[in-house]
Amino acid sequence: MPRTMRIVGRHKHIIGATITESVNDDNVRRFTATIRGFQNWRIFEGKTMPDTFKNVIAKVREIRDRIDNDDETVFHEDCTVSS
Repeated sequence: MPRTMRIVGRHKHIIGATITESVNDDNVRRFTATIRGFQNWRIFEGKTMPDTFKNVIAKVREIRDRIDNDDETVFHEDCTVSS
């Protein structure tokens, strides 16, 4: 049976983006984002470290800025953060 993730928070720390934080029963966290209307950017999945959320925010800002600068290569890259 697949493990299901439940949403524990929606963070709106960044203008133009919403970060959704989910967790499963094994305390594995997943951060996905909607950035400038583009949904389901998987930013991080795994066990968190103390600076994980700071790294997630930095990655979402980077993606947002690249979208704002019309850099379409961002849509073809792996944009996950490794902790």
